[in-house]
Formats: sequence, C-alpha cells, structure tokens
Amino acid sequence: MSSNDLLSGSAGSDETYILVTGTNSGIGFSICCRIIDEFLSTRPPSHSLTLLFTTRSSKKSSETLSGLQDRLTSSAAKHSISKPRVTLIPEHVDLGDLLSVRALARRLLTTLPKLDSIVLNAGIAGFTGLNWFKAIYMFLTELVNAATWPARYTLSDTGVLAKKQTSQPDEPALGHIFCANVFGHYMLSHALMPLLSATSTASPGRIIWTSSLEATREAFSVADLQGLKTRHAYESSKYLTDVLALTSNLPSTAPWVDSFLSPTSSTELLGSKQQEQEQPPQKQKKQQQTTKPNLYLAHPGISATSIMPLPFPLFYAMVAAFWCARFLGSPWHVISAYNGACAAVWLSLSPQPLIDAAEGAYARSGGGKAKWGSSSDRLGRVKPASTEVEGWGYGGVVGRAVLEEDRRRRRKDGAKDLTEEARVGFEEMGRACWAEMEELRVLWEEILEREERERGVVDN
Repeated sequence: MSSNDLLSGSAGSDETYILVTGTNSGIGFSICCRIIDEFLSTRPPSHSLTLLFTTRSSKKSSETLSGLQDRLTSSAAKHSISKPRVTLIPEHVDLGDLLSVRALARRLLTTLPKLDSIVLNAGIAGFTGLNWFKAIYMFLTELVNAATWPARYTLSDTGVLAKKQTSQPDEPALGHIFCANVFGHYMLSHALMPLLSATSTASPGRIIWTSSLEATREAFSVADLQGLKTRHAYESSKYLTDVLALTSNLPSTAPWVDSFLSPTSSTELLGSKQQEQEQPPQKQKKQQQTTKPNLYLAHPGISATSIMPLPFPLFYAMVAAFWCARFLGSPWHVISAYNGACAAVWLSLSPQPLIDAAEGAYARSGGGKAKWGSSSDRLGRVKPASTEVEGWGYGGVVGRAVLEEDRRRRRKDGAKDLTEEARVGFEEMGRACWAEMEELRVLWEEILEREERERGVVDN
C-alpha cells in the first residue's frame, strides 16, 4: 500500500490505526493476530483497521506479513466476511538504535493521520543461561513459584551497554536492555505524540506498555535507572516500566508527564522544508485539536515462547510444568502466546468507558491505575486481570484488595498488603523516575538532532 493510498482516508472514528512493536514471533505476532480476530468479530462493517507492525529486518518483515495475511484470510472466512477491511503495513525499527527509532517516527508522521493505540511490545531479556541446580530444586519443591518467577535461577551479564548511537563526542553510555525495553519505546512514543494526540476527546490515544510478572522491586534502583549494576537488568527494566505507567496520572509526576505527552513539533524530526512538503494534506490544511493520550500497563502472563532458548526436550518439559502450575491454581499460566496477547489487545480495542470503569473500581477506593495481565482459569478461559505490584498492590489501593476477584487470585509467596508508607514510597519513586527519563530524553534528542544535521537527514 502506498502513502498516497493511506492518506486518502479521513481520521474519523470508523478508522482505527494501531502500531505494534516487536512482532517477529511470540507475543508480538500473536497480539497482531488477536487484534485482527477481535476487530473483525466486534466492529461493524463500516469500520476499518490499519495495523502497523515492526520487525528488525526485511526477512522477518516478509515472514510476519505473510503470516498475518494468512491469519486475516482465515479470520475473515471464519466470520463470513468477504471484504476484511484490514490493511497490514510492515515497518522496520531497532529499539536499541535511537536513530532508527527517529527514522520510523519520521516515516509515520508523514504518512498517518493519527494513531489510536501503540503497543510497546519489543524487547530483549538478555538471559545468558540458567542455574540448573537451583532451577531443578525449585521446580521440585515450589513448582508454581518456579514456573512463574524464575529470576532466582536465570543468569544475565552485568553492565552490558548498547552500541554507540552517534559520532558525537559527548554521547553518554546507554544500557543495552534499558534502551531496548524502555528508552527506545519512550523516545518513539514521544516522537509520535502528534499522531497519538490527534484522536477524539471521547477516545484518546493509548500508549500500552508491556511489562512482565518478573518485574521485581529488589532488582530496581532509581540510582541505577538503566540497570547497569544489577544482574537482573531485565527485571529492573520491567519494574521501571511499571513505575512509569502506574504513576503517570499522579499530581506529583505531572510536570514531567505533561512534558512527555506534549506533541513535539514535527519540525524537529522533519526539518521545516520537509514538514511543509511531506505532512499529510489534512494536517497541512488544518491542525487538529490535540488530546492527551492515556498510558496503560499490560503483561502477557506466562506462555511458552523462545524468550529463554531451550533444547526441544526441555522446552516441552517447561510446557508440562506450566500446565501443572495452572492446575495447581496459578492464574497466570496462559500457555499459548495467543492467550498471552489477551490483556494488550483488550487495552487496544475496548471502548474507553469499559477501561475507565475497570480502572475506576480502584480509583474510587483511593487507588489509581492498574497493571493488567493475561489470566487463565484451570479450564483455559482467558481474560484480563489486575496484577499485584510490589509497592503498589492492586491498583494502588492501600490495605486488602478491594475487589473480590483480586482477593481470590493466588498471590506470590510472601506478598503483603500495600501499606500507606509503601504507597508513598512508590509515588516518590515514580516522581524521580519521570524526572530522570525526561532529562535523558531532552539530552538524547539534542544529540540525535545534531547527528542528523551533520548527516544531512534534516535541514538546518
């Protein structure tokens, strides 16, 4: 599909634009498949979907596009739809390469009228192996915990840096996992804010961060925001993701969140001449009133993916352990990647009043935003469920869980009800994290803009 074809439509409410990062396989690919299925089964025939998905290479892009086209064909046939109304657009980006991130943003700013949702799914685990003795012992003595929270037996390197981003002499070091899992997405989201802010006030744009059950408080320190001093950089990056998303609507973080959510003039990415020549026609004619997007937090539960490379016999042993954990009462072992996509797709496609009501149940009890996970019962029935977060509890509500469904759900061994002191500490942590992230963004944008001017990517 050409840019001209894409721009021929209007940005009306009957057109939905969704971007999903990290769709090579696993959860990212399944998110796209589930978006296709649920869009076709729930939206009226007059509605259309433009689904953009990112990979890191042309080969992966072609493979993903082919797989999604097959899924679209089978889903349309299942629902007896002759004209699916879904457009698939592949894009390339490396979230560990900030110039690549800016290049993607530049392309989208010149071709899309808006973005309804962006699902920030891409990332790396950085695991180098397992402590097999500890892993076997845990699976034999505490199977559910071992199959749900593997941080105690996974191995990772410490202090791994991202590749050098520019030729600028003042470029600071950047953590590899931090950049791929958090900062690359942070920079991309801010760069795309003009599109995320071009939605209607009734249905604001949505930034959906992908976290993990492995996000743990003990792995994270504000003093080591990039996780360069911990052997659990993956868990640190996911806890940082939790902190940023869950504190994004608090008064204490507002100055930095407002800065992050403010649409950056596309002049900064395109250059003034390119901006005039390449902006979509409808944007050249009239700037839409902007609406601040909402931030949400999702995780895929536990599914059998290749995040931890294992030989086939051990992979199937892992799957068997997952089934056992579900039978023993784990609410998070959804097993398949398609089931793992449930929470992210629910946040992407649900009507705004439905999400507002779900999070409002916590807000009315003095809480705030919730971490939504893909959950399954023993019979394999999947649905989004609120997830307990260390320092935030269920939806930020102090004391015992306020919803009966949350009280019935099996908790992590040793989990404690949220105290007022812990809640205040979490908010203070959020304030510090947002302040440092915005400081990093401004610093890196100046460096990247300077590099692009020297390369002639944008005019002065």
